[in-house]
Amino acid sequence: MDEEMVLVERARAGSEEAFAGIVRIHQGRIRAFLGRYLRDRDAVDDLAQEVFLAAYRSLSTFKGDSSLSIWLLGIARHRALAHLRSEARRRAREAGSLQAALSEWRLRRFEEIPFDAPLEDRRTAALAECVRRLPEPGASMIRDHYVRGLSAAEIARASGRKEGGVRMMLLRLRQALRRCMEEKIALEVGR
Repeated sequence: MDEEMVLVERARAGSEEAFAGIVRIHQGRIRAFLGRYLRDRDAVDDLAQEVFLAAYRSLSTFKGDSSLSIWLLGIARHRALAHLRSEARRRAREAGSLQAALSEWRLRRFEEIPFDAPLEDRRTAALAECVRRLPEPGASMIRDHYVRGLSAAEIARASGRKEGGVRMMLLRLRQALRRCMEEKIALEVGR
C-alpha cells in the first residue's frame, strides 16, 4: 500500500492529522486547477476549502480506482462548475452587464473542456519538475504564492523586496514555468 493510501485509510479511521497530510499534498494542485478557471483568488480559496470538506465527508466513497488526486480534481471540477453557474445566474440578474457576459463565457469555456485525467497528470508532473528546476529565490516565491497563498505584498515584506518587483518576478516565473511545461509535454507527446 503506497503512502497516500495509508493516509486515506488513517483519515477514514478518524485521523485529522492524516487528512491534513492529504490536504498538504494536494492543495497546490487543486488551487492551481481552480485558478485556471476562476480569476477571483478569494473564490479559489473558498472552493479549495469546499473541495477538501466534501472530500473529507465522502472519503468513504473513494475506492482507489483512480489516484486520489484525480478524485479530488473531479470534486474540484464539480464545485467550480456549480460556482460558475451560480455566478452566471447572479450576474444575469444584473441585466446586460459586462460581468454577466464574462461569467457566461467562463462557464461555457469550462463546460466545453473535457476532463482529461492523463493530461492533468502529465501537466502536474511537468509542473512539479519545472518548479524543482527553478533556482532560488524563484522556487520559494512560487511555493509561497501558490501553495501557501501569500500575496505579493506579504512576500515583499518577508523578503525585503518591493511589491512591484515581486509581482514582476512572479509574472516572469509563470512565463518560464509555462514554457518549461510546454516543452516537457511536447517531448512526451513526440515520443
